[in-house]
Amino acid sequence: MERKILWVLSFLVIFILWLKLEPIKQSQSNDQTVVDVDPKSQIDEDKGQPNIVKEPPVKDKKDKATPQITGKAVKDENSPPDFAKITDTQEKKDTFFHYLLPYVIEKNALLIRDREKIYEILNNKEPPSREDKRWLKALRGIFRLEKVDVYTHDIIRELLPHVDIIPESLALAQAANESAWGTSRFALEGNNYFGQWCFRKGCGLVPVNRDYDADHEVKRFKNAKESVFAYIDNLNINAAYKDLRKKRSELRSSEEPITGIALASGLLNYSQRGQDYIDEIEELIRYNKLWKYNQKRDTLIEK
Repeated sequence: MERKILWVLSFLVIFILWLKLEPIKQSQSNDQTVVDVDPKSQIDEDKGQPNIVKEPPVKDKKDKATPQITGKAVKDENSPPDFAKITDTQEKKDTFFHYLLPYVIEKNALLIRDREKIYEILNNKEPPSREDKRWLKALRGIFRLEKVDVYTHDIIRELLPHVDIIPESLALAQAANESAWGTSRFALEGNNYFGQWCFRKGCGLVPVNRDYDADHEVKRFKNAKESVFAYIDNLNINAAYKDLRKKRSELRSSEEPITGIALASGLLNYSQRGQDYIDEIEELIRYNKLWKYNQKRDTLIEK
């Protein structure tokens, strides 16, 4: 009887020891699994895709983040076509016009948006809000108008002659004339399609035939869009084109379309050639029927 009791006790002791040892082995097995996993390429169980752990950017001695550049360089979609290689005259013209046209439309759309906001402020029975005043102040600064403290309706209306479109037909005609259809040195090397000048050394390209005592350069732009925007700003800001803006305001008042032919006479100061230059621009518009590029806001045909 005693032997049976001892045998049962021995069996129980062995069984208990076995139960204690098994979790330890299981724990050791799990620890090894964690160590073997690469933390940089764990699998997202929900999506079945690698969940890459990104390393922080390398920093230089000045503690500035260094960009992590990967992949091949992509050519700018807005790079100008090689107009000189287009041998068909009509194809070259069409390519040139369609290259610059979107930028003219975009800039004019921004001007129309600002013009509409001016009218919203004028039509509001309440005085301009603080936010409106800040916006009007910034706009007056852009168009180089005098600073004011009080924004009466007359003061606000002073912006309207400046905040308006340049007809697509006029912009395209001048671009073709000034850049020799996109083949001039200034267009190719400086993205300058309108012959804009600048007067800070190094701001652009020095003309080959510049007078020895002159200091102007032909401004260099990052791209064609910047050149188009600067050209339209120039016509809307520069005192030399006051007559152009006056004519445009008169057309607005009489609810007539704003066309390139109608505004070309305001370009007398754009070129040293004066009236001859205006005649060339008008002929470019007529010969190439550039009024077809004017947006729907100009409903009548130029004649």
